[in-house]
Amino acid sequence: MESNGQEDVLHHIVLISFKPGTPPEVCQGIYNMYQTLDQECGGVDAGIFYWKVGHSLDTRKNIHLVEVAIFRDDNALQAFRVHPKHQELTNQLREIADWWVGDMMAPLLLPV
Repeated sequence: MESNGQEDVLHHIVLISFKPGTPPEVCQGIYNMYQTLDQECGGVDAGIFYWKVGHSLDTRKNIHLVEVAIFRDDNALQAFRVHPKHQELTNQLREIADWWVGDMMAPLLLPV
């Protein structure tokens, strides 16, 4: 798919909310796991072009972590979703958090 002369890539955003009572050390452990998940799931060779997970600056809606990722395409995202390391993380998250996902195809924009 072409848009403005650039090939579209898949932008993947995840908002994570830890459930009340989740111990801070457990939240920190999840954050730590996220920091290398892209590389553990294959990195650029697997179509993960960009990966960043950080603490939300605005917690008014009880969002604690924000994941921003860019994948080559939906096939790369689907391969990431079934990767054992991603499955390990989501299995842990399922017990202690809720999350919301948004995906869209758009041109890869370079940071200013």
